[in-house]
Amino acid sequence: MVTRTSSSGRRRFLTRGIVVAAGRRVVESEGVDGLTIRRVAAELGAAPMAIYRHVEDKQELVLALLDDVAKGLPPLPGDDEGTTQERLVTAFAAVDAYLARHVWVVEILRQGELFAPRAAALFMWTLDRFAELGLDDRQATDAYAKLWWYVLGHLCYLPGVAPERRAARQELLATSVDDPERARRAVGSFDHEAAFLGGLRTLVNALAAR
Repeated sequence: MVTRTSSSGRRRFLTRGIVVAAGRRVVESEGVDGLTIRRVAAELGAAPMAIYRHVEDKQELVLALLDDVAKGLPPLPGDDEGTTQERLVTAFAAVDAYLARHVWVVEILRQGELFAPRAAALFMWTLDRFAELGLDDRQATDAYAKLWWYVLGHLCYLPGVAPERRAARQELLATSVDDPERARRAVGSFDHEAAFLGGLRTLVNALAAR
């Protein structure tokens, strides 16, 4: 164990959990680019070498952060919660809603094929659901990938639907077309959450029909 001096002057043990929690605070406040071993050490008032005793490098810390987020994923729907297709929609919509509160995860996932061990439960559950629909494991894995990419695409788009950005985009569109009032009405009435759920249902049904 490694100790550090707290703000109260007392010494406390550094653990991997404390290091991961500090890394999460950094990434949530400063983004993925701001996450470094040195920055986490500063957050804890420790020397960088103290952090390296708990994580080998930044990539291991990032994987630990992903797994820390994954442990909070919502429970998967039970067998009594609708048809197989409905349960798939419910599960991936819940994952989307949860990750929308931690969009920095998307930036990490975009940088490489990183995988949180705790997320394996979602993968295996999805294979089982598509097996119920008659897909073999190869087809089910392909279906899982398509659903996951759909969710990631929506999460990447979320910053663009913030009210202030949406208004600016609406005005830019209106000045770029021959019928600005029609463009404003179309964009103004667009419900991106309803569109996401509708698209998710369409995708699940199409994959189930293979």
